[in-house]
Amino acid sequence: MNLVCPVCGERYPLDTERWRCACGGVFDIEGAPAFRLGDIMENDTTMWRYRRMLGLESEAPVTLGEGWTPLVSADIHGRAVQFKLEYLNPTGAFKDRGASALVTLFKAQGVNRLVEDSSGNAGAALAAYAARAGLRATLYVPASASIAKRAQIAAYGAELVPIEGSREAVAAAAQKATLGSDGAGRRYASHVYHPMALLGLKTIAYELWEQLGGRVPSRLVTPVGHGTLLLGCYLGFYDLLVAGLIERLPQLYGVQAAACAPLAQAYAAQAADAQPLLPGETLAEGVRIGHPVRAAAVLQAVRRTGGAILAVDEASLLAAHTTLAHRGFYVEPTSAVAVAALARLDGEGETVVVLTGHGLKQPLT
Repeated sequence: MNLVCPVCGERYPLDTERWRCACGGVFDIEGAPAFRLGDIMENDTTMWRYRRMLGLESEAPVTLGEGWTPLVSADIHGRAVQFKLEYLNPTGAFKDRGASALVTLFKAQGVNRLVEDSSGNAGAALAAYAARAGLRATLYVPASASIAKRAQIAAYGAELVPIEGSREAVAAAAQKATLGSDGAGRRYASHVYHPMALLGLKTIAYELWEQLGGRVPSRLVTPVGHGTLLLGCYLGFYDLLVAGLIERLPQLYGVQAAACAPLAQAYAAQAADAQPLLPGETLAEGVRIGHPVRAAAVLQAVRRTGGAILAVDEASLLAAHTTLAHRGFYVEPTSAVAVAALARLDGEGETVVVLTGHGLKQPLT
């Protein structure tokens, strides 16, 4: 496999120290293995049952048992929905899949110091998997990130660096920490920039196909900040389509908080890319991203599937959070944005919603 820039076409080896192309483009992975039924490792009940599709078959996985999360039915205001309980992953969020794949790759490459920026969940995941692999990790987080998430990151033994300002300021600080002599030996293990994290997230689509008996839902609904979850699912479903195992892609719906909705605005304007904006205040801190770096790819995936990107206000978010809790699903507010948009979806067919983060990550009191 190689890293390839979709902007200029330049290729880099998978072990490059660069985290983006010299032209500024964000890497994709070229040469990932195709999905084959015979390559599923039937005796493995984690995401690593698909290790041959991740291109990491020869590597010892850094795993905590992530993946193969439950798919549970519920009735939400008269609509039958199935919830993919990603908040039941080992660190309490879907980010574990990308972190497991990413840390497996870096450990195999001999990297021993990782740097990441995160609003909380991706940082906790990287800290946990780095600890599992015996690697050192430094996590840059917004100073405003929930106390529970910061405590979780520190508990894994990672160095925690709070940064005042926007989410983009946090990312800039982490990127700077890997440059020059001060950054020697450090690798930017970004769940947004490094496409190996996307390959880890593809396993959600594979699992859904298996859990639904060899088919896919009519639509999949996820929260979107940078949009890596939606994009990873798109890539996984596309693999299944190319393999001839499904006849169509599910409609993909991404949901943002109205206070910070650059992707929803770009979708409504029929734009090919999103314009950066200053994030407003929202309880959905996991999607409070004013400049999603893979915006063009996310918008393209949504349009190709006939889906949409929507935005919901804080009142709707809170109401959805309560509705979920009263049905036994205790999630962080970011997860609730996807449920808040359900009333706006038209059409018949099966709907799956990904519940992304555990409520103990950001309890509302």
